[in-house]
Amino acid sequence: MKPYRFLLGIAVLVVLFAVVAGCTSTTSAPSATAVPTAGTTATPVTSSAAATAQATVTSSGIDTKVQVHFNDYTCMDIQDGLGVEYLYPDEKYTVWATTPGSISPNLLVVDVTDNTKFVSVKPAWDAVHKIWVYDGLVPLVKIFDISSPQTRTLTIKNQGKYYLCIDDRKETGTSDEIYQVPVKVTRA
Repeated sequence: MKPYRFLLGIAVLVVLFAVVAGCTSTTSAPSATAVPTAGTTATPVTSSAAATAQATVTSSGIDTKVQVHFNDYTCMDIQDGLGVEYLYPDEKYTVWATTPGSISPNLLVVDVTDNTKFVSVKPAWDAVHKIWVYDGLVPLVKIFDISSPQTRTLTIKNQGKYYLCIDDRKETGTSDEIYQVPVKVTRA
């Protein structure tokens, strides 16, 4: 009977040491804002090419350069950039973009449903209205052929997740170039 008590005592001590060791381990607390470093993906990107976006999170919004491959697109998760879970009804944001240089891409802000369709919907030129048409998508903000600084207001109608997409799929030809499109999203 004594050997069992001895083994039971050792087992209890081992468990106590394990509990005490687990309680006294050092862990670092997560930082309040994570600022990505060069070469890291700041936000989830959906594209057929591995494009990245490097964002600077400020107290007033997002100031970033979205990287997009020639004749491709990149979508950036606005919530991640703003450090929130969702955007809520009646919130207003100012969306600003300017030309990256030699291309004039389109900018669209879409909800989570349209973001999943974005890969299969390519822009088509409407010669009558002289605009780019995205059949099946209902963008909240559209800036076509960004060739100079342009600003639009984004008004959130439904709680949810929203994505800012830079689209250069209207170009012809091939190139390995990656363009950095300056974009800002600020609370209005």
